[in-house]
Amino acid sequence: MTGLVVDALSFARGGRTVLDGVSFVMGPGEMVALLGPNGAGKTTLLRLLLRLLRPRSGRVLLDGRPVAAMTRRVLATHLAYVPQGHGVVFPYRVRDVVALGRLAGGAMLAPVVPAADREAAEQAMARLAIGHLAGRSYAALSGGERQAVLIARALAQGARLLVLDEPETGLDYGQQQRLSDLLRRLAAEGYGILATTHDPVRAARIFSRAILMREGRIVADGVAADALSARAIADLYRGNDG
Repeated sequence: MTGLVVDALSFARGGRTVLDGVSFVMGPGEMVALLGPNGAGKTTLLRLLLRLLRPRSGRVLLDGRPVAAMTRRVLATHLAYVPQGHGVVFPYRVRDVVALGRLAGGAMLAPVVPAADREAAEQAMARLAIGHLAGRSYAALSGGERQAVLIARALAQGARLLVLDEPETGLDYGQQQRLSDLLRRLAAEGYGILATTHDPVRAARIFSRAILMREGRIVADGVAADALSARAIADLYRGNDG
């Protein structure tokens, strides 16, 4: 099957089990929300998908190929990561930030950016309707504009699975709505969308599927509107302050 397969994934740190036998399959065009209290294992799961950590057991497959056998460059052509935010050290122009997505191919290490990479960056900005921001400083953008730029950077990679870590953090209501519309449009085009979130109400409205995690295990996985019932959310966050 094309898409993402997480098969009996486990991870331990300092003798403590952080993930315990996590399994799920995600196909193209799915919008999947990943929810759970702090310490549930969501961030660890993302790091395993990105191959920043090595599992104790289990495996991750992308389009039928084990992630463990992929080079960083090959992995980046299958999976793109969109972080919560992006620290600004230098006042890069938006077009330069988006073009960084082409580093997956290694060509941008050259002094001159190849025309194909420049074109990929321009197309990604056009698809997200942010071409008018191309010449602006990334540091001067609003939170919603920065999030759109980071998604454009992910699209420029050419990956078909987008992994987003709490993408709505710091966005106002209007920006959240525009982000939701964008993610729906990408899913309709066949992109897989996997996003962590702490907002079950919005997740139930926006995502087609929800995976609920607690204490390193999946406790529910199904249609978002059903999996995110009031009772399920109360059980998920019981006794948790975060």
